[in-house]
Amino acid sequence: MKIILINQVEKNKFKVSEKQIQKLCDSVIQNLNTKKIRNIKDLNKAELTCVFLSKKEMQILNNNFRKKNKPTDVLSFQPLANESMGELVFCPSVLLPQSKKQKHSLSHELMYMFIHGMLHLLGYDHEVSKKEEKIMFTLQDLVFQQLTGADLKLNYLNLKT
Repeated sequence: MKIILINQVEKNKFKVSEKQIQKLCDSVIQNLNTKKIRNIKDLNKAELTCVFLSKKEMQILNNNFRKKNKPTDVLSFQPLANESMGELVFCPSVLLPQSKKQKHSLSHELMYMFIHGMLHLLGYDHEVSKKEEKIMFTLQDLVFQQLTGADLKLNYLNLKT
């Protein structure tokens, strides 16, 4: 899957490359392909757009689409074109404090939320019911654990803010 990267955050505040996000995406897709998941065929789509926004821009987007007037870590948008898997929109200014709270790197927080966003694009929704929440978060935690386990150590993004 080809990554289309749009970084709207000031370059001196958050740097990420298409190559870094491509590697992350490839790892997540490879792992998800080993699982029985919904809409698995969508993992074969041609492209995925990843956008990085400021806190202010994310708050506007979250308010417009979810009626929540606060910035959030990630938003997922279904595709407009058949060859696209959709769009993931991230806010590094929210991800960084979350990573510190979770006591892991910004790279791992981005990976965790990337998995979260991908699951939304595949049809999972933790806001529908407690049962769906458990299914989605169990799968999210499993994939994250497998990708960051002691044997793998996939902290290759080395993100800086």
